[in-house]
Amino acid sequence: MGGTDNYDWTEFELSMYYQRSRSEVFRSWATSRGLESFFIARAEHTSPDGEVRDPDEIVQAGDDYRWSYLHDFQHSGRYMAVEPDERLTFTFGPMTVDIGFRDVQAGTEVHLHQTNCAPIDPDRVWQHLNCRGCWIYFMTNLRAVLHSGIDLRDYENPDLNDSVSVGWNRPDRYDAREISRP
Repeated sequence: MGGTDNYDWTEFELSMYYQRSRSEVFRSWATSRGLESFFIARAEHTSPDGEVRDPDEIVQAGDDYRWSYLHDFQHSGRYMAVEPDERLTFTFGPMTVDIGFRDVQAGTEVHLHQTNCAPIDPDRVWQHLNCRGCWIYFMTNLRAVLHSGIDLRDYENPDLNDSVSVGWNRPDRYDAREISRP
């Protein structure tokens, strides 16, 4: 068995399956209303000419986003590529997230690929392991929302069970207000 020295900390990939149409799953990721149903408390998407997109309007390449989570955390970035019902690519701090959608049997596969994670500590653990855990949490939450209508996020105590610190022992041990720590 190989050691950890051979592991590529700069990227990771995840897949999740949903028993819903590709169009429905894509809209969950590509509209403010969709993102707010399972991921972000408030998502605002702004076109390159400064117009805020309607909550049900699909984002476009070049759009900027500002996302606010349930707990006291916000960040912004840009959609780099959008192919309706096929693919979304956006910046995520210093990283890039590419999400692909494809039909499988009775539903849709979502394949998430995050790249440009820091190759050395301390940021590699935060950007790789923490982000990976968070994406698993939110992709699972999307399953719960689409399949049963249940949102797993903790609206009553968001700072005790915040999404950015999923998998960490205590949120106050880490700076949960930044994706990339200085």
